[in-house]
Amino acid sequence: MHRLRLLRTRRATQLVAAVALAAGVSSALAQEISGAKLFRQQCATCHAVVENEPHRQGPTLWGVVGRKAGAFADFDYSPAFRKSMSGKALTEALIDAWITDPQVLAPGAVMAYQQHDAEKRKIIIDYLKTLK
Repeated sequence: MHRLRLLRTRRATQLVAAVALAAGVSSALAQEISGAKLFRQQCATCHAVVENEPHRQGPTLWGVVGRKAGAFADFDYSPAFRKSMSGKALTEALIDAWITDPQVLAPGAVMAYQQHDAEKRKIIIDYLKTLK
C-alpha cells in the first residue's frame, strides 16, 4: 500500500512538471526567481529594488536597465563614479562590465562587489530588467 502511494506521488509530481512545461512556464520565470534570490544574497545589502525606496549604501536599482548612470540627484555618487560613468546609458553590457569589476570602469569607485561568474551576472541582470 505504501509503495503504491509513493508511486502515485512520483507520477503526480512528474505530471505537474509536464503540465507546467506545456503551459509555457518559461526558464525566464525560473531565472527571475533565482535572480531575486541571488540579488538578495549578493546585492541587497547595498541596493534597494523597490520603486521610491530610499537609497542604501548604493543607489536604488529600480528601473536601472536603460537609465542614465548617476541619475539620482539625491544620491552621493563617488567622485570616481561621477568622472567615469555619469550620463552613460546603463545597458546590459555596461552593467555586466560594472558588476564584473567596477574598478576597471571607474578606478577608485566605492563599490567593492565583483562577480566573475558570467552566468550569475546574467541572472542578476535578467532580474534587474524586471524591475520597472
